[in-house]
Amino acid sequence: MGAAGIESSWGLLTQKQGERKLKAFVLTEAYKIEEVEIDEPIISAPDDVLISVKVVGICGSDVLGYQGKHELLTYPRVLGHEFSGIVEAVGEGVKGLEVGERVVVEPLISCGVCKPCRTGDYNVCVDLKVLGVHADGACQEKVVIKADRVFKLADSATLEEGAMVEPLCVGLEVSRRGRLSIEDTLVIFGAGAIGLCALKVAKCYRARKIISVDIDDNRLKLAQDMGADYTVNSAKEDLQERVMELTDGEGASLVMEATGVEAALEACFTVTAYRGRVAILGFYKSPLVQIPPIHIVKKELDVYGSRVYNNRFPLALDLLAKGQVNLKDLITHRFSFDQIDQAMKTALDPNEQSLKVILSV
Repeated sequence: MGAAGIESSWGLLTQKQGERKLKAFVLTEAYKIEEVEIDEPIISAPDDVLISVKVVGICGSDVLGYQGKHELLTYPRVLGHEFSGIVEAVGEGVKGLEVGERVVVEPLISCGVCKPCRTGDYNVCVDLKVLGVHADGACQEKVVIKADRVFKLADSATLEEGAMVEPLCVGLEVSRRGRLSIEDTLVIFGAGAIGLCALKVAKCYRARKIISVDIDDNRLKLAQDMGADYTVNSAKEDLQERVMELTDGEGASLVMEATGVEAALEACFTVTAYRGRVAILGFYKSPLVQIPPIHIVKKELDVYGSRVYNNRFPLALDLLAKGQVNLKDLITHRFSFDQIDQAMKTALDPNEQSLKVILSV
C-alpha cells in the first residue's frame, strides 16, 4: 500500500515531500500492519516541532485497534500515543526547546475554541482527538508536533521511562479527579498498567492504605511489589467481605475503577464507605451498565469521571526527575519497530504475562 492511500487527520503521511523517504507502520485492517514508505514530515508552522521517534509503548487501546475492537479508531491508522524521542528541528516561534533534546509528547489534539478548551479543560474538548486513535500516531520514524504538547525529559531519565510518562499521567489525573489525599483508604480495581500507575501515584501521595483488586495473581504480585498494602483476588475471595475486613468495616474512602469491566464497576459501589468517592476511568463494552443507585443515594457517594489528563505531564516529569516514581518496572517486553506485529501478538497473549510492551528504534 502506497503512502498516497493513507489518510491522516494530522497530515503526517501526506505532507509535502521532505528530503527522503521514511518508514511508517500502518494498521490497514484488523490484525494487519503494513510497513510503508512516507514522505519525511517538515516544519510548516512557527510552533511546529519535528521529533525523531525513539520509543513507543503499546497501550490497551492500541491492542483493541489491532483486534478491530476500538469503536473510535478508523483504518488505515498509524498507532502509538505513548512515546519519547529527540528533537530534530523547531519552528521559528518555538521557545524552550532545542535540537537534540530528548522529549515526551502529550498526544492530545484539542480544538481550542469550545467552552471546555476556553476554560482550560482541554481534555474534555468536544472534538478531542488522540494520536494513534483519531489521528496518526508515533509508529513511524518522525512526527511533527505542536510545541505546547512537547515536554523535555530530565537527563536522569531514559527514553524508555519517557514513553511510560503518558500512562503515569492517567494515574495522576484520576487521583486529581478523585481528590486523593494522605488520609484515604484506597481501593484500585485493576492491576494492569493504568491501575499500577494509579498505585504509584497513591504511593507518592502517601495514601493511608492501598488495596489492589484483580483476578490475576501475577498482576496482584506486581501490585504488591509496587507498594500495595493488600491485594484481593476477586475471583477467589468475597470482595466485599475482604475489603470490609481490611477497612475495619468502613469500606474505602476512595475507589478507582481502571478495568473497563462492567462487573468491576458494579462492585465499586459495594466497597465504598459512606460519603466516599468513586473515580471511573475505564471504557465499557456496553453503553449501559447496571449500577445500584441505592448505594449512591444511601451512602451519599460522589462519582467522578476521569478522561485522559489535563496538564499532568509537568508533574509526572518532575516526579520522574526527582526519583519519586519508578517507571522501569512497568516494562516487561521489548521489540524493535520492525517487530511491531510480534509485539502486538505478545501483548495479546495471556501466556506472555505482559504488562507494558515497548517498541524501540
